[in-house]
Amino acid sequence: MHSVADAVFSGDISATITDIRSAAESGDEIRVYDLAKAALERGLRHPMLFQARANWFWHAGLYYDALADLEAALTYSPRNPLLHSAAGECLLKLGVWRAASRALGAAIELAPEIPQTHYLRGLAFQMNGERQAAISAHRRAVELNPRHANALASLALISSAEGNLESLREYADAVHRLDPLQPTAHIARAVQELREDAVGSARQRLLELLQAGRFGDDPRANDVLRELGNRFEVQGDVPFAFRIYSEVNRKRRAIHSRRFAEHRSSSDIAVQLTYFHRTPAWSPEPVPPSQPEAPRCHVFILGFARTGTTLLETVLASNEEVIAFDEKDCFSQEAKALLRSEEGLETLAILDETQLARMRTAYWEQVGEFGCAAAGKVFVDKWPFNSRRLPLIAKLFPGARILFTIRDPRDVVLSCFRRSFIMNPDTFEFLELEECARFYTGIMDLFACVRQKLPLQILDVRYESLIADFAGTVRTICDFVGLQWSEGMRDFHLAAEGTVDIHAQSGRQVRMSLYSHGAGQWRCFSEQLAPTFPVLSPWIKRFDYPAD
Repeated sequence: MHSVADAVFSGDISATITDIRSAAESGDEIRVYDLAKAALERGLRHPMLFQARANWFWHAGLYYDALADLEAALTYSPRNPLLHSAAGECLLKLGVWRAASRALGAAIELAPEIPQTHYLRGLAFQMNGERQAAISAHRRAVELNPRHANALASLALISSAEGNLESLREYADAVHRLDPLQPTAHIARAVQELREDAVGSARQRLLELLQAGRFGDDPRANDVLRELGNRFEVQGDVPFAFRIYSEVNRKRRAIHSRRFAEHRSSSDIAVQLTYFHRTPAWSPEPVPPSQPEAPRCHVFILGFARTGTTLLETVLASNEEVIAFDEKDCFSQEAKALLRSEEGLETLAILDETQLARMRTAYWEQVGEFGCAAAGKVFVDKWPFNSRRLPLIAKLFPGARILFTIRDPRDVVLSCFRRSFIMNPDTFEFLELEECARFYTGIMDLFACVRQKLPLQILDVRYESLIADFAGTVRTICDFVGLQWSEGMRDFHLAAEGTVDIHAQSGRQVRMSLYSHGAGQWRCFSEQLAPTFPVLSPWIKRFDYPAD
């Protein structure tokens, strides 16, 4: 722990702090930032310097940079509630809900009478699915400040989700008196208007919101706004639905571009494609001896997001011989780093068994840390974007079975674009439609190339076949992974709550059992999707989907 006696606080720190305070009092934010930046570059250290630079980053939308400076400031001033609260607000912007809740909880312990902190923690509770805790936090914010329009608006949104019309009107009317343009309250009212078939009123309300470019602080409100887009699509107003998706994605892209634009998943794909196009096929690795803690069969579910991977995982997990693992990354950083350069791939190709065993052990240790006991079971590791890691799978787990899910590329790209995902380097690629299409074809190109060069056991699973001929398709899959078909697998949706994230879009959908209306949805959006057709066309043909 640092102290004020540290050498980093010596020299001209006092004069710098005085200058920063003077500039802040005069409203000269540029000078505040310049003074803090220059002082930190000279090696001076003080929480105010980090806080001043973080404030600049925040207003510039550079939330990752702001968070780093706030965390640095907290090492010097760990009991500063404003720093904890600001860090929690950054984490909210970045979608790290549980960490945000912890940071805001720490702020409340140190300063329990600040209404804004309670409001922000209420947002974190909402996104964690803790509705009652969210209500309590927002109500506490209003108790401390009855004019807290944002907390009142979030209570209105929760009331709309509960169908509590009386509370919705009470809260929304209170917000309107304080801030007639507050976006969360308008979204809550639009939800109710659509329930009452007042489609025109809801559309006009949301149109004004989009034109104003106001989205507010409540991340749940933005998710609800996207869901309202789905409602307008059902009503036949596809252009307006598409506009909603586009505006929400544009907002998310602005938040996350600083982190993910510098290292794109598409860059790793290009490296592997270049390498495997010119490299002879790899020789098969000997299957390592079975260990007592090893699964009897190791299965990877790969493909692309929104191709039915969660459905397939849930179906398999309904079999008592299966233990499933939903989208957790178990490959070590050392292993993944080998995929980022041609030199790394050359190294991976010639690793000896001692090195492979170390990486294999790291994988299973991570599985164990996630609380998964795979010994003697059919172990299913489902993460679509492990499709970019076929070389690791081939080298570390030569006996593994791979289920590769396929769905109409147009439905896939549309679904990725219009859904809300936790941001990572892969899902960042979904935020622009044409970029998403290029990323899809990159993954498909890579998988097609690499599966020809590596000794892998792969079964293609077509989403539409799984829906149309459930029993026949699942029996084929069971034969491939060494399972016995059971009639209980037809009721896979009953077990979904125990195997998938029920708050995620895919998790909610698999709990509804099988449904066929997901196929061919792209046709409603054919005009909006038209720019992607030249990119997707080769795979539409290769997978034998109709052209129109």
